[in-house]
Amino acid sequence: MRPVFLAATIVLAMFSGCFGEDAEAVQSTEFSVDAPESVLRGQYFSIEVSSEVDWTMNRSPGFYFMDEYGVLRDDVEMTFSASQTSLTFLVLDSERSDIALTITAEKDVWNATLPLTDSEEYMLVDGRRAYETIDMLTTDYNNRWCASASLHEGGAAYQVAAEKAEEMMWDMGFDHVEITQYPDDPDQLNIVGYNWGRVNPDEYIVIGGHFDIAYMFTPPGGGTNEGSNDDTSGSTVSLEVGQALAQMEFDHTVVAALWACEEEGLLGSLAYVANLPENVSVRTYMNFDMVSLNYPIVPLTEPLIDPLTGDIFEPTKYDWSISIAGASDGNMDRMIGWVGESIDENLAYQPTEGNPIMWQKAESCSSDHCSFFSAGYPTFNFFSPGGDISFWQEWHSPSDTFEFMTAKAGGPEGMASGFNSLTWTALDLFVRVDNAEDFHGNWKE
Repeated sequence: MRPVFLAATIVLAMFSGCFGEDAEAVQSTEFSVDAPESVLRGQYFSIEVSSEVDWTMNRSPGFYFMDEYGVLRDDVEMTFSASQTSLTFLVLDSERSDIALTITAEKDVWNATLPLTDSEEYMLVDGRRAYETIDMLTTDYNNRWCASASLHEGGAAYQVAAEKAEEMMWDMGFDHVEITQYPDDPDQLNIVGYNWGRVNPDEYIVIGGHFDIAYMFTPPGGGTNEGSNDDTSGSTVSLEVGQALAQMEFDHTVVAALWACEEEGLLGSLAYVANLPENVSVRTYMNFDMVSLNYPIVPLTEPLIDPLTGDIFEPTKYDWSISIAGASDGNMDRMIGWVGESIDENLAYQPTEGNPIMWQKAESCSSDHCSFFSAGYPTFNFFSPGGDISFWQEWHSPSDTFEFMTAKAGGPEGMASGFNSLTWTALDLFVRVDNAEDFHGNWKE
């Protein structure tokens, strides 16, 4: 009878369900990641994730991920809901050969090392495009002398160039662009573009370089027509970084500026700071002045002859310094740390004795960053004049030409490579500043 009873029990169970309390069915996790086999330097790429549980992303240096609002984030590890099925990253144009990515969903793990390949198309910021910009500016928009100077033609050439820069910024996609003309100082024709921040629009992150050049008789070199290094190079870098920032989303407002009348005492940037709206603070200012010759450009071994003056230039080293000011020691230490992480880890630069990179806490009023740190705002000042010999040879001199600077860089590719390292470092630091919590300058203390 026992076999009959067991058989009957099994049959009845098929119709009556399980005995005892109800139990949830246990299913194996469905998990997969679809990613490219390699990725392009300086471009975005995406992965597709299929997971029934929340999953965690862990990344190596060399790239950032984008959140749901399109803002780049610098978190190394982040957990996402199972409902999120894709993730987009920006790969920096570093000297790394690859980047590493791990996705974990409970016990399931996917990881990959993705080789980096060069991008034939323009990257998000690109030294090649910057080289074309400085070529255009020094060919078509010379004699950019400040309007308030009394020894030249009154600033007509500067105003024409300013209107061209304004047009370029509108084309880049900035939310608002203006040529400033303050009621109490109408000669300060700064060209300023704004991309409003989505969370803190009243906190500005500003990049800039001065657009005017040294007019005739300016000491020590007697003035210049092109000002290729001082400071068409800084204006070029600001425009190149600006064209990327204009198209991106950030928590804080992006400001890209070309300053007037720096050569007459930082007049344009001082007027800008003095006329900031009362509710606005500057989270950070990044300044670029005399930045044509820097890493990874290696000085030539043979001397060059200045095509205009016949002077002999014997290159020594092309040093690049980043000076930090305007914040408490604690926040300046954070800024120093960001620079080190950017150059040593994210971008993996390998400077040599011929093209060293240094960063330091240092104040000087040699350029427009002084207008900002004097008001208590944190500043990064990028300066790479090409070594002492080059600096004194070209400073406010007719020798400061696009042709001569290109020759010192070893050709167009050399100068483009120097612009490339500057623009990617600036973009990397911009992301870090935008992401930073509890970061401010001395103005708040």
